[in-house]
Amino acid sequence: MSAIGVAKTFRTATEAWEYWYNELFQQGSNDDSRDGPVCGEILNAVTIITDPTRGIVNSNIRKMPMRYALGELMWYLSGSNSVKDISKFSKVWERLSDDGKTVNSAYGYRIFDKFGFDQWEWVKQELRDNPMSRRAVIHIKDPSNVPTKDMPCTCLLQFLLRDGALHLTVYMRSNDIWMGFPYDVFSFTAMQIKMAFELGVDIGTYTHIAGSLHLYKRDIPKEATDGKKV
Repeated sequence: MSAIGVAKTFRTATEAWEYWYNELFQQGSNDDSRDGPVCGEILNAVTIITDPTRGIVNSNIRKMPMRYALGELMWYLSGSNSVKDISKFSKVWERLSDDGKTVNSAYGYRIFDKFGFDQWEWVKQELRDNPMSRRAVIHIKDPSNVPTKDMPCTCLLQFLLRDGALHLTVYMRSNDIWMGFPYDVFSFTAMQIKMAFELGVDIGTYTHIAGSLHLYKRDIPKEATDGKKV
């Protein structure tokens, strides 16, 4: 049975990950899904991180492989949608590609190129022209109904400049706490910091909203099933 989330505030990504992981683990469900049995699910889970410079998850149970995290971030920032590029860091993208050459969900390509203009530069100029703007939104998922093995999990990023600090809110339609959340938070907080540097403003809070935050049973470490809690 899914739980309904509430907004939770943390200083670091690690604190946030450990809280949500434990909440999901404690549900102990066995619900079927398209990608396998789910141990727990929280709807509309809202995470607020007050120090986005601490966006690396480094838990006793979940230590992020930084080689992949950095490779994925660099891939995003390059604007590439090439399977060949990202598969240097993980071969999983080869089976997710619809055509064997490109990645449908490639966030960087969707930010910088796919929609016919550079959304990053548009947002930056919008905030320079109107610091109080509520229009500084980067769209990731589009309303396409073309069948794909790789629908983007991220819907949008909204940048808000208030009192000299740049805040970022990200909305995810779906977020896997084990494989998705750590890398998404790392990449998006990095983008928030990059945008703040380019605008010459302070770094505000990072807010991560997941329509469905979930934990797959396959990702529960053996030590956790033996009773260990983070």
